Amino acid sequence: MIKKLLVAFMALTIYIVGVFYNTAYAEPQSVDYDCQDSLYVTADDRYILYRIGHAEARGEDDKGIILVINVIINRKNSPYFPNTIRGVVFQPRQFSPIADGSFDRAVPCQRVKDAVQRALDGADYSQGATFFRATVGAEGSWHERTLDRIFTHGNHHFYVPRDCEEK
Repeated sequence: MIKKLLVAFMALTIYIVGVFYNTAYAEPQSVDYDCQDSLYVTADDRYILYRIGHAEARGEDDKGIILVINVIINRKNSPYFPNTIRGVVFQPRQFSPIADGSFDRAVPCQRVKDAVQRALDGADYSQGATFFRATVGAEGSWHERTLDRIFTHGNHHFYVPRDCEEK
């Protein structure tokens, strides 16, 4: 019972912070309809995805880049996270490239842009993951203690919230 309450409290806290953040930093944007079968995103969102894809997964193969974008899309579609790409990526303490400045320095290559487009077109290898973490230093991390690792690809572990049903 306590585990259920703790997980619910954490999810609600993340959601509330995201709502306040999105409200404070919301910008009116036009929707980019250049790809009919794609997830519709703004030009600004696409640029954010290019940069976070580069900063988080530039050393990964195409599938690794797509997986990072899948997690962002999964979060956007989850009621426990902000409901915009910008809100998800800039949610405080969620993505290290935002904190360390590598997002701001990112210059995405065409390979990253193509992988992002594939994710927007529906390529999804994530199995519903809403968290990922670099494999280096993962042992004993918050991710390992609190979430269920569902798979590893390249240099990242991918996670879903732990099932808190008492067994």
